[in-house]
Amino acid sequence: MKPEFENLPDLAEAFEAVKGQLFGPLDPALVKLKHKEIIQDARERREQDLDPRGRLGLARDDHAERDRRDRDHNVRTLTWLLANDRAYREAHERAAASFTNAGNAIDRAIEAGEKAHESLRRQIDGYLTSTARLSDGRYVMIDGDGTYKDETGKPITLEDASEVEGQPITTFRPYEVLTERKARIVRDLDELRGWSVEVGDMHNKANDDENPASREELSDLAERADDLAARAKEKQNEFEQSSPGLIADHQLGTVEPKGSTATMAMPQLP
Repeated sequence: MKPEFENLPDLAEAFEAVKGQLFGPLDPALVKLKHKEIIQDARERREQDLDPRGRLGLARDDHAERDRRDRDHNVRTLTWLLANDRAYREAHERAAASFTNAGNAIDRAIEAGEKAHESLRRQIDGYLTSTARLSDGRYVMIDGDGTYKDETGKPITLEDASEVEGQPITTFRPYEVLTERKARIVRDLDELRGWSVEVGDMHNKANDDENPASREELSDLAERADDLAARAKEKQNEFEQSSPGLIADHQLGTVEPKGSTATMAMPQLP
């Protein structure tokens, strides 16, 4: 038998909501709890429909407007923008051209850097073969102050240097210049490869169909790509200019030790 709740429609609604969950006798406490929840939900709905100035319906209209804007935003995919917004399409085309230009400039700079690196490697190898070498594999060069050094710049003791007595020994400074330039090229190549990844990320961002970049974002990305293209061109020029004639011929000469290494002037080692 269905109970009657005269003048208490909320209570009747509460009973209907819980009766399917009941097993055994009706629990008044459960009905009361459900009744409280229904009253609270109704109050919250009324508050949502009432703006702070007491006018009904504005909040509902605001929600509807926000939902409409959200739907419009979801519809405005990259494909839609390119097909329907001429200004956006032109901004996207300019950005795409900048990305392509930057990518090509970076690739050319990397190619020039790798050639310069290989040229330096061969020149360093050739320079080392022109100097004496210890039995433990270390190369022997002499610094401007008369100090014997190996290829790492570490001083060589007189006792070790005596092992190569009478052999041609090259000066350390040209070798140092070569290795410093090689290290700089390696750093520049690492930076260029980082730029290449960055341009790839720009391209992906600009071509995200579901979350397209704004026209302002496209403009910023294009400006950054143009800057990277110019800087990559500068590095390419540096690579190409540094490859030939890195060390003058007179700097590549050897030093013939005069007399025994034991009698040569050398700074006192610690």
